[in-house]
Amino acid sequence: MSRLFRFTLLLLLPVFFIFNSYVIVATAQEKAGAGISPSLIEESADPGATLDHVITVSNLSDVTNTYYIYMRDISGVRSSASPIFADPDAEKTGFELSEWVTLGVSELTIAPGGEADIPVHIEVPSDATPGSHFGGVFVTLEPPRLRSIGAGVGFDVANIISIKISGDVTELAQIRTFATDKLIYGSPNVEFEARVENKGNVLVRPIGLLDITNMFGKQVAQVSFNDTKSGVFPATIRSFKYKWQDEGPAFGRYTALLSLVYGEAGVRQQTITAEVSFWVLPMQIIKPALIVLGILLLVTYVAVRTYVRRKVSLLTAGRRRVQRRTAGPSVLGLMLMVMLFVTALFLLLLLVLFA
Repeated sequence: MSRLFRFTLLLLLPVFFIFNSYVIVATAQEKAGAGISPSLIEESADPGATLDHVITVSNLSDVTNTYYIYMRDISGVRSSASPIFADPDAEKTGFELSEWVTLGVSELTIAPGGEADIPVHIEVPSDATPGSHFGGVFVTLEPPRLRSIGAGVGFDVANIISIKISGDVTELAQIRTFATDKLIYGSPNVEFEARVENKGNVLVRPIGLLDITNMFGKQVAQVSFNDTKSGVFPATIRSFKYKWQDEGPAFGRYTALLSLVYGEAGVRQQTITAEVSFWVLPMQIIKPALIVLGILLLVTYVAVRTYVRRKVSLLTAGRRRVQRRTAGPSVLGLMLMVMLFVTALFLLLLLVLFA
């Protein structure tokens, strides 16, 4: 074997191993499908209570996989509804749950299309703080050693556990902001954003209606808010976006009233509201009106300029003479033009405000 061949082989070996590792990781990600049910465990408990649940993991891939199970706390939720899992080294928020949970298994080997159960035992401390506590059970293909060094295929699924501890519970929410993405629209295609802040210590699920009315107070649309009953975590702000579309004619000023309720029905249910106004001004109506106003303004300007020039010419002549009828504009004609302009402007304002 020549030196050149050995040298070339040494150069290609790292490339081969890198490419081979990439293929293995990519293949593992494609075949790592897993399901978990239930996706949410939500329960109320007293301090010192014990709770037991079972989580089922399904292998949705076509190969046998070994899954590793572990628990993490949840610190919030993104606008996309995906949970934010707390950093183990982060400062405690008082809403942690992972230290209360004991998992029956730490790893599972499941055949293609098969299922396996994970016993979940929760022991609530006697001094547990009142309010909601959140965590998630993770199912992953990464062994703990690979997770700690940052290697592995990066595949995780998880369920959410929410335990509401009785005691001095505070349910307090407010609509931080409620707005449209624009003030003026060319058509009834309006996007709303409501940011709801949870200032209490339990999960709140604000639901309600978004009523849209025109300048006459007539309701033109009603949109359901948070049909899925998505929750807002304590000490967080969550954004909700909704869109109103209408194919019918729309013109003028509109008002949107957001009315939300949260809390236990019939017990401590509370209501919060917010309001925003916006305009719908179709250009197919506005453009002709602006053109007419522009023409009237131009005609009025020319008439006034011609009239002033005539008067100045007569005064500088230095003599009195009887004015004959000419084709120039008279005082009556000038007044008529001004009245037409003011009337058109007034009608346009009425159209914008009350149509």
